[in-house]
Amino acid sequence: MDLPGRAAALFVLLVGSAVGSGIACAQQVLTRESLSQADYVVGRRAFQMRCSACHTLAEGGSHLTGPNLWGVMGKPAGTRDGFGYSDALLAADISWTPDRLDRFLADPATDVPGNRMAVPEGVPNPDRLALIAFMMLETGGADWPKPELPKAVVDPDRSKPVAERFPSFWNHMMSNTTRYRMVTADGELVFKAYFNRDGSITSDRKSIRGFWRPDERDFFCYALYGIPLQPGQLVECFPMVAMSIPRFAEQLWESKPAEGVQLYGGILPGRP
Repeated sequence: MDLPGRAAALFVLLVGSAVGSGIACAQQVLTRESLSQADYVVGRRAFQMRCSACHTLAEGGSHLTGPNLWGVMGKPAGTRDGFGYSDALLAADISWTPDRLDRFLADPATDVPGNRMAVPEGVPNPDRLALIAFMMLETGGADWPKPELPKAVVDPDRSKPVAERFPSFWNHMMSNTTRYRMVTADGELVFKAYFNRDGSITSDRKSIRGFWRPDERDFFCYALYGIPLQPGQLVECFPMVAMSIPRFAEQLWESKPAEGVQLYGGILPGRP
């Protein structure tokens, strides 16, 4: 299992949290009791913010930038059909148990050097316990019942604007620069895009323009056109919550928005 982050959204995923020796340390041995009593809502949100842009959980779900995770618990790493794992993960000789997953998520870059996790910072405690318990419930790896979600989680108030419901995402996207590297059969193009509060997208390349809209799933969908490569336009969507943790790097995610197109995206601080 490569647990990469995109954004996410896509794009997980995944979005900087604090990283340090205290956070990177794995927890004590995880027991069924501690996992079954973990906060499902906390785990769900941790997955949405850190992993959902790159992974699906349901049986039969698609591979994204990272593999579908159904049935992963108890299985050797790198064994899902149809996904190209990193050589580092394939050579790691890992079987995914709760404790082994805890160790990996605490510090992916150190635990498996060279793995293709796009956002390799560790998941802090206590979110990591809740995240593992949530993943076990959603991927068929738990023997305890799934709790009922609070109404506010199941049916959030979408009457409020995106800026109020996802303030961290809004400030991150609307105040900083998105950097793209697009690779096609025609060649390679690097350009910057600026997501504007009025729904428009501008670029450092005059020909490239676009627009964005949130949808009913709380996904952030955008289109770019006027790209001086073929295809000259692209459309992508990613969950807004997956970009709620501010991160900065030239490459944070990768995606395939069209046949024969590889798109690498990152966020740079500030904008002109």
